[in-house]
Amino acid sequence: MNFPFEVGNRFKSIITGATYVVKKIKDKMVVLERHNQKSQLLTELSSLKLFYKREEKEEETKPRYGANFEKRRYPRFSVDLPVAYTRKDLVVKQGRVINASEGGLLVYFPEQMEIGQHLRLKLVFTSGSNLNMMEIVNQVVWMDVHKGKDWGDYQTGVKFVDISLEDQCTLKSFLSSLTSP
Repeated sequence: MNFPFEVGNRFKSIITGATYVVKKIKDKMVVLERHNQKSQLLTELSSLKLFYKREEKEEETKPRYGANFEKRRYPRFSVDLPVAYTRKDLVVKQGRVINASEGGLLVYFPEQMEIGQHLRLKLVFTSGSNLNMMEIVNQVVWMDVHKGKDWGDYQTGVKFVDISLEDQCTLKSFLSSLTSP
C-alpha cells in the first residue's frame, strides 16, 4: 500500500475517529493537528500506518454540544507515544500514551489495572532535537471498560505521584511545544 506522508495530508484515527492534518514531519516523527486547530498530536510514522486511515476528501465535521463541561487543573494535549510500564511483579510491558498533561496521562494498557494501583512508567519522546526519557511513578485514578477484543486495550487515567522537578520541566516544555507553530 502506498502511504504518502506529506504536510497537509488528512488522516482519521481508527480508534477515536478524530480527523487530523499533517503539520510537520521530522525524522520518524509526525505532528498531526485536529481540524479545529486547538490540539496537536505527536506520533511515530509507523503508528500513523497502523492507527490512522488516510482520507482522500475533506469530511464535514459537526460541532459537539453538551452540558458536561469539565474544569481541569492542567490542559490535555493529544499525543501518541509508546510507554513501558511495570507493576509490582517488575515485568516490563508496553502501552500507548494517548494524551498528556502536567498532572497525568491517558494510557491504553493491554491489561486491566486496579484503581489506586501504583505503576512505574518509562516515557520516551523527542522534543526538538533532544531525546527525553522519564521514569515516573503513577497512580491509576480511573479505568474504562475493555475497548474490544481486536484492540486488547484498557483506557486508563493515571496521575503523577513521583516525578522529579527536572522531568516536570521537561514535560511542561514538551507539552508547550505541541501548541507552538
